[in-house]
Amino acid sequence: MKLIAALAGLVVVVAGVFALLWFAMPGFQRGFEPAKIIQVKAYLNNQCPLADEAFLAFAPKQNRTARFYDKIAVMRLPEDATIQLTLSKSYPDFRYDDVPQDVKAEVVLTADCSLSPRLRSVFDSMNQQFKQ
Repeated sequence: MKLIAALAGLVVVVAGVFALLWFAMPGFQRGFEPAKIIQVKAYLNNQCPLADEAFLAFAPKQNRTARFYDKIAVMRLPEDATIQLTLSKSYPDFRYDDVPQDVKAEVVLTADCSLSPRLRSVFDSMNQQFKQ
């Protein structure tokens, strides 16, 4: 009998903690909902000597790509996805590494071959820190 009472008490405590998390922390509740699908319009800002056709918009988590038409690529992705530039397989002799960025309704993807995107990211974060 004591065991049944202890188990019932444990169930009540666990349910209470779960209810507290569910109602007091909206982020906890959203963790159980599937990510909303949004339409992402990616604009290409090509500062490389390569043709625009060499670049693709790439969502690494979903392993999906989209071509740019008139410097615009459109994809439907979960709102927690990331997007980055990659090179088309039609250009196997070239390599371009980009830093993934969070998706929004409109995203600008910049291809700058004069500076590594990772190095540019470091410089941008340093500039942001020194501005404060």
